Amino acid sequence: MNRISTLLLLAVGSLLVLSLTMLASATMLRDNSSWVIRQAVACGVGFLAFSVVALVDLKWVHRATWYCYGATALMLLLTLSPLGSRRLGAQRWLLGTQPSEFAKVALVLALAWFAARYRHRMNTFVTGALGMGAVAGPLLALILLEPDKGTTVLLGGVMLGVMLVAGSRWSHTTLLALLGAAGMALTIFKSGYAMDRINAFVKPEANRDSAAQLNQSLYAFSEGGLEGKGLGRGSLKFKVPEQHTDFIFPVIGEELGLMATLGVVGAFVVILLCGAAIAHRSEDPFHVLLAAGITFVIAGQACFNMGVVTGLLPNKGIALPFISRGGTGVVVMMTLVGLLVNLSRHAVVPETAGRRGKANPFEDADTDLSQ
Repeated sequence: MNRISTLLLLAVGSLLVLSLTMLASATMLRDNSSWVIRQAVACGVGFLAFSVVALVDLKWVHRATWYCYGATALMLLLTLSPLGSRRLGAQRWLLGTQPSEFAKVALVLALAWFAARYRHRMNTFVTGALGMGAVAGPLLALILLEPDKGTTVLLGGVMLGVMLVAGSRWSHTTLLALLGAAGMALTIFKSGYAMDRINAFVKPEANRDSAAQLNQSLYAFSEGGLEGKGLGRGSLKFKVPEQHTDFIFPVIGEELGLMATLGVVGAFVVILLCGAAIAHRSEDPFHVLLAAGITFVIAGQACFNMGVVTGLLPNKGIALPFISRGGTGVVVMMTLVGLLVNLSRHAVVPETAGRRGKANPFEDADTDLSQ
């Protein structure tokens, strides 16, 4: 196992240990011990998924792309049917799982497959913008209907990132981003609770009820200080709804202090750098784009969550990868990490990159497919 994979696994393992520790802290005074057990089981399932995808031949991953895409789309459709479960005003669950989490795997696979196959046409509007939009559109639309605006925005951003890595023009990417932003703004405008969150973000002093969760979050960070109150001694987890999912980061800040929160940020920076290094050292176009897409998903979701709980972004429920409670999310994130480790096994080392050819497969001068 190379050094990049080792660093990646150390960062991910540290976050998983922290997740179970914080959930154990949360159950000290409450009858929610099943949280820890379920999360531990999810970690075990996630490790099995990680092991399989880390060792499987990447040719099979490439061939399975559209089967995965179709299965995910079907699950999203079933989620919106009477078979799906509705909680807290959203219909996002199917047989105890969240198919929108599986969409993260399916989408990065499909985007990487499409962009790699048509890489010499990615600078055109039809292929680079409309083509990638057509790949992502069905999954994003189904997720938005649940509704899950946070995941929709996240995966839309991932699509734009993969487009740029694949060689799409900035003007095409910007146009697609503006169209997506306009559509999301219209959706938010029609949603009462979403507008309340936007108003609370813009004018928190005039919307204290809607901004209460964020205020408690900021208070927790300030109370934790440098060293924290101590494991199990925080009060935020008894005051704020969903504090063990979307708002677990301020709980860490309150109980373990600034150094622990900086450690979490550092772990995600390590994951980001490892993913970028794997993408940079990969030779196959599909491998480059898949590594980039996975990195965008993990790093983007972490930045999204941290931005929300620190008041830099409007309040929108999205989990902190590897730490927030949620079985489906842990399994999916471990699957993505397994793919990264698999990709790192096929990446070239710097000393041999020059002898084996161009490190960047998108520097070819060809203008059409070789197929």
